[in-house]
Amino acid sequence: SIGPSALLASPSASPSPSVLGAMPLTKDMARGAVAGAGTSMVTGLLLLHRYLSQELKKPLLLHAPMQDRDEMEDRHLLQEVKLLLRDYWPHPVLEFSGYTSTFWSGFWAVLPAASVGEVEELTLQDGGIVSLHWGESPLNHSQERIALVLPGLNNDSRTSFVQDTMKHLQSGGFQGVTLNYRGTGGLELKSPRVGAADAWMDFNEVLDHIQAKRPGALLFGMGFSMGAGMLLRYLGVEGQRCRLRAAVAIAAPVDFPAVAKHLESSMKKRFINFLMVSGVKMFMMRSIFTSPFAHLLSKKDVLTAMSLRGLEEASICKLHGYADAEEYYASNSPRPFLQAIAVPTLVVNAQDDPVIGISTLPTEELTKNPRLYTVITRRACHIGWGS
Repeated sequence: SIGPSALLASPSASPSPSVLGAMPLTKDMARGAVAGAGTSMVTGLLLLHRYLSQELKKPLLLHAPMQDRDEMEDRHLLQEVKLLLRDYWPHPVLEFSGYTSTFWSGFWAVLPAASVGEVEELTLQDGGIVSLHWGESPLNHSQERIALVLPGLNNDSRTSFVQDTMKHLQSGGFQGVTLNYRGTGGLELKSPRVGAADAWMDFNEVLDHIQAKRPGALLFGMGFSMGAGMLLRYLGVEGQRCRLRAAVAIAAPVDFPAVAKHLESSMKKRFINFLMVSGVKMFMMRSIFTSPFAHLLSKKDVLTAMSLRGLEEASICKLHGYADAEEYYASNSPRPFLQAIAVPTLVVNAQDDPVIGISTLPTEELTKNPRLYTVITRRACHIGWGS
């Protein structure tokens, strides 16, 4: 038999030169792995600290001073909004940059989504056609509550986040019904008006129909982007006679002229402007050019427009009778009517929104009306709340 000492002394038990050469390399690899793991850990901790200390800051809540509030309902709602803000958890990746989040939300918006519910066409007094996409009714709710959902530019009831919104509304005890404006959502254009920032003029006819179909139901409103701007304008115009009990405006352009200038203020803004224009040409202009009203427009001017201002002057202003884009913006901007809003309204915007621009938000005017509750989150860009 061969003992341990003999085995150690045997030439066959000695490490080969190749093994001896590999041993330092293995040690270097181990040191490198430890150093890499340490660096990753430190980087991760720094990012976590940044997320917790900066990104996770409570959203800013703007409202009229408490001493100006005489209504108990206002006090109660203010507390409810403060409690709501505790649930804000921005996505650590998708909401890290305003532009990243905007492109992500834009990409997500064009993805097909399973469409649930019933679509009903409604002919308006001037012959134009809109449609109402009814979501599923909530289960076991004593008082019927209907939320009118207003999509933004290049969106309709089939858009994924709109479908998700109607599902969330259902889980909260509301039945969502999304309005597809004229010429959107696959609708044929039957009048020389398209779904634009002045579509708020159709809201009363839409609400008349909803009330006739669901008498006694409580009505609410929720708008996204352009839809949010139209909702605020409608609330201000209607004032005390408004039939909506409360409203939520998400990523709202409150000052249309200021937002238009903001979208032309830098190279990056003009690029986003161009992408939005391209979307309008792809999704909306098709319905115009295949309609009996195509001859009212110059197809060349529409197709060569590089900005929203240029496209609106080549199409909407021509069809709707505005002298130019400035008149179109001024005639439909919510800002002059903010103080007339008489129902509780939550306005949610992001500080890093590259489309609306936080500088365009008239915060001082928003805080003068005790019925307005304005929330500004640090992240989320334009409708990009990934959380």
